[in-house]
Amino acid sequence: MFEKYNDMALVSQPHDVANGYGQAAQFVIEQALFRFERERLMRDIDKALEERNEALFLTLAQQYNELLARYRHLEDVHA
Repeated sequence: MFEKYNDMALVSQPHDVANGYGQAAQFVIEQALFRFERERLMRDIDKALEERNEALFLTLAQQYNELLARYRHLEDVHA
């Protein structure tokens, strides 16, 4: 419960609070990564459609679906 730092005992945060911050930080990071990757894929998909590149479109669409599956736990932020 206490941490030792330079020979001083410091009261650490309760374990539950520290975990809560860690979980919140993890959620924010995952949400940012998801949105960044989703926007990149959507931009690339639009470009493939404009260029009528079916093979690239199908590859990117598969990657997009895999991204959605990987971040399914963030369903509320897909919009």
